[in-house]
Amino acid sequence: MMDKNRQAVLQCQIERTMRALRANRMAAYYAPTCADAVRQVEALLSEGDVVTHGGSMTLEECGVVDLLKSGKYTYLDRNDPSLSPQQVQEIYQRAFTADAYLTSANAITENGELY
Repeated sequence: MMDKNRQAVLQCQIERTMRALRANRMAAYYAPTCADAVRQVEALLSEGDVVTHGGSMTLEECGVVDLLKSGKYTYLDRNDPSLSPQQVQEIYQRAFTADAYLTSANAITENGELY
């Protein structure tokens, strides 16, 4: 369990980073738990949206991929083992016109920069 001082410092860093992201014209959301992340993604998507994602393991681990597979969305799943190489290529091409493309960043600075 994190002590209260460390928790307060962390909360300040999160808020500062989110302000900087917004100043850099990026929407910023904070989801402290996997369940919160799934709810946030669901709130950002509309039923029927065409959605795909990059290679983020976090989406799989947190249950976001399960949400995408729920039937509420047209999910372009490039990792489906039943797909032929040609079908995977088609998914890569369709990703350019998807309503939403979920991705991750290797790092986010407190100055609101993505790496």
